[in-house]
Order: sequence, then structure tokens, then C-alpha cells
Amino acid sequence: MITYLSIYIYLSIISLSEIKLSNYIKKIFFYLLFLFILIFISGRHYVGGDYITYLNLFNEAKINVLGGFSKLQGLNYVIQFIHILDLDYFFFNFICALIFLSGIFKFLNISDEKLFLFILLIPTMIYVVGMGYTRQSVSIGFLCFAIYYWSENMSIKKIIFFFLAVFIHISSIIFIFLLFFKCNEKIKLTKLLLLITITTSFLFLFYYLYFNNFENLSLAIGLDYKIVENSPLKYLKFLAHILPIIVFLIFIKKFSKDKKLFPLYFFTLISILVVIIAMIVFKQLAEQSSYIDVIADRILLPFILVEALIFVRLCSVIDLEYSFLFKLLILFYFGLMLFVWLEFADNSHAWQPYRSILFESYADDFNKS
Repeated sequence: MITYLSIYIYLSIISLSEIKLSNYIKKIFFYLLFLFILIFISGRHYVGGDYITYLNLFNEAKINVLGGFSKLQGLNYVIQFIHILDLDYFFFNFICALIFLSGIFKFLNISDEKLFLFILLIPTMIYVVGMGYTRQSVSIGFLCFAIYYWSENMSIKKIIFFFLAVFIHISSIIFIFLLFFKCNEKIKLTKLLLLITITTSFLFLFYYLYFNNFENLSLAIGLDYKIVENSPLKYLKFLAHILPIIVFLIFIKKFSKDKKLFPLYFFTLISILVVIIAMIVFKQLAEQSSYIDVIADRILLPFILVEALIFVRLCSVIDLEYSFLFKLLILFYFGLMLFVWLEFADNSHAWQPYRSILFESYADDFNKS
């Protein structure tokens, strides 16, 4: 626990100190931060919820080339690429972490408060997703590129990275609105209703043709529903998604002045509400309701990016004299979420203690022969 909290607290202190640095020093700092987090994620040794699962799938793919496609979808191409180069599981984690963090750091360019935004992503996006949900982390990495290029009105790049994200993990399809709305675009009700109708119809058709039940869908997403089903914190996760929505609604007039990103905020709000309402409805109607919580949880994970952006934006829309206090409170809130997860979450034991490949023998684990 100390390792994870120390990184968060150390970076928070730097952010709160508001030290004035030249652009060159800032660039060096972020390069070093990127390198450190890359080594921290990719160099983990039996750390993270899916570590052993992906180790087994990685080894299986070396024997049975097609064996992993049904379970890993697009990520299997990454595994086959690693095997062609005759490299081991560490390099698989390295490539996945590189894609993930490259996307995250590209996404940071959307905000002027890059370090503050990154810190807010640490508890869930960096620690939980980056170190625990390997396939979805790669998908989110590509999705970050898509969001950034959407914010810059680069349509071709946006489309390419969006489809790469969906190819790796189906949950990223929830960001399909990026393809229909441009940044700075005024949201019209008719176009919004048309998008919702088409998207909902497509998703139901896709679900019926390819999955037909929640168990098959959960397997495709790569879930262990028992972890979420038995977790005492499972509903707190959804409450955590509600808070940024409340913040957005309270300050909606000020957020609307940010015309470039307002569509992103707006569709995040709509999507989160739709997913949570759908989860509640399906839990009442579906026989396989045990799967629904965890499916909804995974679908909502990419929105943590925008939720963090909302909190960062909050500090710039309030009165200047209160901005430091709000920043401190926000950092405390996210730090508290990190502590609660590390201390009380059922699956947090898979992350603790942190162990690095650099300090432990791993020759037997990777079995190069």
C-alpha cells in the first residue's frame, strides 16, 4: 500500500506547490514521469488482477496460435507479434503499457493542468486499469488518441484509433459519439435522438447476434463477475461516477463556455446515466443479473478520463481565491478513494505488495524454451 500511496502523495505535493518551471524543464519532467510509470506498470511481477490469467494465455498462444483469439480478440495479434520476436511475457506487458501510457499522455495535452489531470487518473486508471485489466488498458490507450484527435478535429486519425480501441475491447464502442459529433459543435436535439436510436438499435442487434446472453458478453469483455458480485464496494464505484455529473450540472453554464470540450462533457453525462439506469433495469428483468454490475463497471471505466477532466476544469471555473482549496479537496477525495480501494476492495490483494521484475528472479516464470 505504501508504494502506491507514496507515488500519489509525492506527485500531489508537486502539483500543489505550483512551482514555476520553464517549458523545457516541464518537458523533461514529463518524459521522466512517463518512463517511471512505464517501468512501474510493465515491470510488475505477479501484481494486478489479471496478471496470472494473461501469463497463462500468453504461454497458451505460443502452443496454440489460434487459441487466444476467442478470449483476447485483437490483443492476440500483440501476443503473436511478441512470440514472433521470441520475446517473453515481460515484453508483452511492456508493449501493452507503452500503448496505454502513450495514449494517456497524449490525452493530457487536452488540459493546461497536465500534472493535476494525471494525478487524478492514478488511483483507478493507472493502478487498477493499467496494472489489472491488460486488454482494456490497451483499448483505452487507443481511445485516448481518438479523444485527443477528436478535440483537434483530425477526423481520419480519430476514426482509426477509435476502431483500434473497439477491436481490442468492445466496451470502447460506448464512445461512438466521437464519430458523429465534432468538438465545438452545437448539440441539436434531433441529431442527438437519432444518434441514440441508431446506437441503441445497433448495440442490441450486435448483442443478439454475437453474445445472446450476459455470460457470453462477460467472457468477451474478460470479466470475473464473482469479484464484483461479492465486493462490498461495488455500488460505491457507481456513486463515484455520479459525483462528476453533479459537479457538471451545478456549473453547467461555466462548463458550456468551454465550447471545444462541452460535447465531450455532455455525452459523458448522458452515457453514464444511460449505463447506470440500464444496469438497474436489467438487474430487475434479467435472470443473469450477477453479470450486469461488472459489465456496467467495465463499460464506465473509460469515462474516468473525462470525469478527471471535469474535476480539473472545476478548479478553473470557480473564483481564483478558492481554486487552491478546491484543488486540495479534489486531491484528498481521489487519495481517499485510493486508500479505500487498497484497504477494503476484495481484489486489491492482487496488487499488494508491489513487486518489480527488476528485483526478483523470473527465469522460471517466462519459460523461454
